Amino acid sequence: MNRKKKQSQKVGDESSGDLIPKMKLPKRLQKIRNALPQQVKMTILTILGFAFVFGLVGIFVLSQFQEVLYGRARNQVLAPFQTDVSGQGTYNNTLDYTATMKSKIDLPHENTIYMQKIEGRWFMFYRQKDVVSFVDITVEHQTVEVYQTRLIWIFSLAAVALLVISLTLSRANMRPIMRSWRQQRTFVADAAHEFKTPMTVIQNNMERMLERPNDTVMDQVESVANTLTEVRHLNQLVGDLLTLAQADADIPLFAFADFDLAKMMTEVCGIFRFSAEERNQSISLSVPEQLKMVGDEQRIRQLLVILIDNALKYAGEDSQVKLQAELAGNNVRILISDTGKGVSDFDKKHLFDRFYRVDKARSRSTGGHGLGLSIAKWVVQGHRGVINVKDTKPHGTTFEIVLPRSQKKVNPQK
Repeated sequence: MNRKKKQSQKVGDESSGDLIPKMKLPKRLQKIRNALPQQVKMTILTILGFAFVFGLVGIFVLSQFQEVLYGRARNQVLAPFQTDVSGQGTYNNTLDYTATMKSKIDLPHENTIYMQKIEGRWFMFYRQKDVVSFVDITVEHQTVEVYQTRLIWIFSLAAVALLVISLTLSRANMRPIMRSWRQQRTFVADAAHEFKTPMTVIQNNMERMLERPNDTVMDQVESVANTLTEVRHLNQLVGDLLTLAQADADIPLFAFADFDLAKMMTEVCGIFRFSAEERNQSISLSVPEQLKMVGDEQRIRQLLVILIDNALKYAGEDSQVKLQAELAGNNVRILISDTGKGVSDFDKKHLFDRFYRVDKARSRSTGGHGLGLSIAKWVVQGHRGVINVKDTKPHGTTFEIVLPRSQKKVNPQK
């Protein structure tokens, strides 16, 4: 019973963990093997595999090449011992295997073909009893040596070239997979953190209310208000996560139709005007009287709300936010700029990453969770557009969106 357990344990150890089967190696090699990353191990295994396969192919090709070149000489050396039509053999290029010849030519076995070099020339010999036939194969042997060297070089260079191409393509193909895997891990960790904070606040408020069962609603109004705020925050977070999950799944979420972008921007600007005035901020709008385009009206509205809200939150008090829209050929160009403190070049590269925040200390106070700009970029890309981040002179940030005026009018629900 114990023996079976040990055997099963040993099989389990071999089948789990490392992708490369473990072999019995010296301790020093074992330490080196364990210290190597998995990717390096796979690279070494690939190199050994290529060397083995090309070695076998090279040996086969060389053997066939020699078979072709030495075939005629082999037939000639066997001809003296083969009967012709009259029933008698031909005895050209033969000699007696005497004691004198044995001292010069070593042919220990009968019915065996030998190749030997004598006085600078190569010969093929075949012996039956005391009769030896021979053929001069110097030319054939020199040809084999020349082409054998060339074939070895050709196969070696081809193996190296294919190996480099294979490793390059495999790494290129694995790069987006590894990037997606890292982003997925980061996304899960950040999402868990975003959920944990409001859930902790809600739990603390609920426990505080349970500790005071005789208090009225007015006595607990602060706890109720905080809980409601966190619930709204969670609701927004879940909605944004659902939107991004649907975007990752390539679910069609755009319904394109004609609408007036100038009218929409005027409406959205009016929504934020009151909240901007409360913080001594000014918001201005510069659009033509009419700006028709084809797009998903609700998604474009969501895009504008995200960018304007982001500008007002992070520009600070006594700042200015300016909205512009204009035609640019067959495209529509939208500019949303502020006069805040601006964004560093490093932050510009990561602004559209999920859960990324420039000012992490103010994330909770502003109510953001770092998904808005990711959704904004997805909306722009869904319209086959481009979004860029620039600096506002003398200071501040400008978001530039370029969208095509026309889209295929496809209703995703049909």
